[in-house]
Parts: sequence; C-alpha cells; structure tokens
Amino acid sequence: MDHPDRSVRGPVVAAALPASAPRALRRCRAGAFCTKRLHLPSAASGVAVFAATGRRVARRRARRAATVREEAQGAAPAELSHATRVVAISDTHGFHRRFPRLPEGDAWRVESMWKSWAFGTVARPSSCGVWIASARRASDLLIHCGDAQGNSGSDLADFVEWFRQQDFKHKIFVRGNHEKGREWKDRLGAVYLRGATHCGKLKLFGIPYQPDGFMQMAYSKQIPEQLDLLVTHEPPHKMLDYAWASSFRQEHIGSKTLKSALGRLAHKSRINKRRLSPRVHLFGHVHEGRGKLEKNGTLFLNVSNANPGMARTLQHPCVVLDIATDGSGDVRVVSM
Repeated sequence: MDHPDRSVRGPVVAAALPASAPRALRRCRAGAFCTKRLHLPSAASGVAVFAATGRRVARRRARRAATVREEAQGAAPAELSHATRVVAISDTHGFHRRFPRLPEGDAWRVESMWKSWAFGTVARPSSCGVWIASARRASDLLIHCGDAQGNSGSDLADFVEWFRQQDFKHKIFVRGNHEKGREWKDRLGAVYLRGATHCGKLKLFGIPYQPDGFMQMAYSKQIPEQLDLLVTHEPPHKMLDYAWASSFRQEHIGSKTLKSALGRLAHKSRINKRRLSPRVHLFGHVHEGRGKLEKNGTLFLNVSNANPGMARTLQHPCVVLDIATDGSGDVRVVSM
C-alpha cells in the first residue's frame, strides 16, 4: 500500500491495511476517525531496534553465565602484584584438626576435595563436595575470629598446639564468646589481639567479644581511621548477622554499637572525601551469615566455618584474600 506522505489521517478502512501496519491501526473499525499521525514504514525499523536490543541482552546474559561457570570451576581472580595474602577462619568449635590443610607454603593450588574424604569421616568420597581454599603462593597472615572452643570445654591445649604449628609469617586470634577467662590470652601470648597492631604493611585493629555495653562502646570508639583490617568476633548489626537456624530466635543479632562506630567513620569519609573506614572487616559468630558484603567502601566478610545452628562439623573452607600494599586500595577475594 503506497502512502506518499508516509502517514495516514482521517477515515481508515481496516481491510485495506497491510499486515505490517501497527496493531492499533489494524484494529480500527471501518469509518473510524484516527487523529494520531502514524508512520507505517517506521514499524519495520521498530522491529529491528527491538531485535537488536534482544541480541544485546542475550550476549550480556551469555557473558554473565560464562563468568558464573568459571567461578564454579574454581577460576581464581588475577593476583595482585604487591599484596599481603590473608587466610581467615572462625567458629571452628574444636574441629580445627578437621581442616585437611590450611593454605600455606608455595606449593598450594586450588583443588576440589570431597567433604567426607577430606574430613576423614568416610573412606569412600561419595557425599557432597567442598572446595578446600588454597593459595598459589606463600600466605602471610592467618586470622582466627574467635570461637575456637568446642562444646566439650577441653580444647584449649589442643588448639594452641595446632595454631602454633601453622606456618605463617603472622598469626592473629580474637576471642569469641566461647573463650572464657584469661587463660586463652595467657596461653596464646602475642597472637592474641586486642587493640591495634601491624602485620607487615597492614594496619590491624582487633576487638574481642563483648556484649553491647560500656566495654563494647569503649573498644568501638578506638577504631582507627584508614584501617586495613578490622577483626572482631561479632558482626555489625544487619551485616551478615541473621540467625535463622536457632530454635528460640530468628533475628539479626549483630552489634549495634559496632554498627554505629563504623557508620560514624563512613560519614566522616563522605565529608572529607577520602577513605577513613576499614578496607576489610573480618568476623564470624553467626554461622548462618557466612558470605561477603560491600558497603561504604568496606568489604564485610563473615568467615564462619561451622554449620548453621549448633556447631557439629566444619561446613565451609577458609577464606583467602589478597590486600594490596602498593597504595591502590585493592582487595581481592581469592577463594571463599
């Protein structure tokens, strides 16, 4: 159908319109008056634009799926040239010797191992698998975020011996709610962290477990600016802290005092237009909250290794991350 002015106005006869005409125009009854200027040849170009958009979306989805497949196959992100490698664990609850081996030394590689075989519970590796996180080069810093004590209450000597055997340049332990009294601090010695310290080129600050109150407020107010690593046992409130496996409560159980302290640092960062918040915050305590979250320039990592609810085994591998020491501020999670 030829339209020299490329438009249609006035009475329209539906039977005389081609199949390529817009649906709204073809649905007009004979004799209906159409006041809208409709460019019929533009319908084909609209279909072409729609098809091109669909192709772009399909390509984007394909790239995303390929990335997910690479991560599932254990493809590690590119290593930083100048960085400190950190291995983080938490909430081992007396099962520390069930780690087949922590990422240490130069010979480590990323490998998949069966959970039952790795933990020595079943001879035939036929149950669910778990990734044993490992490093491609020597690890510099081992951090335990507390709750090494098991339910039996007799794990102190065995844990101290195991922790001292781990081959790392630096080791840090922060007390959890299961470590009672001063005995843990006395036996662990210099690796017991409370307050500020330096490990190589990294600036750390550790806060042992304290229920929300005066002591927690006192420690939280001492968190330095421009910190590389903040290590606590408790998470901040509503930061990977939802306890859903408990039989008597399902709620966010993180520290509100700690959240307020970090919020003040984030607010000062926005005002001064430079980073004052910690680059990385490591914690545990809530087994169900295992994961990572980035907010206000801080990477929050819940590195709990135990199963959800009451600890009965180690369900998750250790977390391996690289923290740049060249001033770039980069942080890469190698495996989790």
